[in-house]
Amino acid sequence: MKPLNLLFPAGIMLCLSSCMALYGPTYFGSEFTPTRNVDVFYAAQDVRRPFEVIGHMNASTGDSDGSRDETRELVIQKARQVGADAVIFAEINRQTNHKTTDDLSVKVDVIKYKKTGDPH
Repeated sequence: MKPLNLLFPAGIMLCLSSCMALYGPTYFGSEFTPTRNVDVFYAAQDVRRPFEVIGHMNASTGDSDGSRDETRELVIQKARQVGADAVIFAEINRQTNHKTTDDLSVKVDVIKYKKTGDPH
C-alpha cells in the first residue's frame, strides 16, 4: 500500500478530531472526580432525585439528527470529565447570521446528585 493512501485518511481523522475539540462544549462550573455514567434529562422536573447544579455548558449544534446526536455525546463526555451525575438539556438558541446559515446552540445544566443525609 502506498504511504499516501495511509496518510490521507489519517489527515482527515486528525482534522475531524481537531474540529470536534475546537467546537466542543464550553463548561463553566465546579469539577469533581470523573464519573462513568451520566443521566440525560430534558427538564429539571423530570429529575427524581435531589440534586444541585454544579455548572453550565453551552454547545454548538446543527440542524440535522446526526449533528444533534454528536452534540449530545460531546456534552455527555464533558460531563463525565467534570464529575457530573446528570445533565439537563435546558434550552436551544438560534442565532441568525446574514452571511451564513443559522447557528444553533444548546444550554445544558450540569448536575450532581445529593447524597442522602447531605443538607446541601
